[in-house]
Amino acid sequence: MFRRIAVAGAAALLSTIGAVGAAHAAPAGHPYKCDWLSNEPEISLGDGNGPNANDQVTWAVKAAQCELDSVMDRHVAVDGWFGTGTKNAVIAFQRYCAKLPADGIVGPNTWNKLDTWWQNGWDCHH
Repeated sequence: MFRRIAVAGAAALLSTIGAVGAAHAAPAGHPYKCDWLSNEPEISLGDGNGPNANDQVTWAVKAAQCELDSVMDRHVAVDGWFGTGTKNAVIAFQRYCAKLPADGIVGPNTWNKLDTWWQNGWDCHH
């Protein structure tokens, strides 16, 4: 009985997040529960449609903001708007943590590094 309930619950969760992409749970003991997308589009200043939007770009902005907040301890607002605070956190992450060109754009290389830092629970205090 428990197994059927667990499977049904998991199926319901997957169907709920299916429109966004595959979500991965935070590592055991990880304090942040960020959504993680299998399709991570390039995002930059001005992207996102706010906290109540349900589109791929806004979900990507929220995921990046959550991961930046975790990794950088920057108190990045997870609000779905890619504003100057998010851009500054991206630049700091790129420059000091990921050792990438600091352009403030979250593209494939930045996503890769940010996901790695977040999934491993690493901190970069800059």
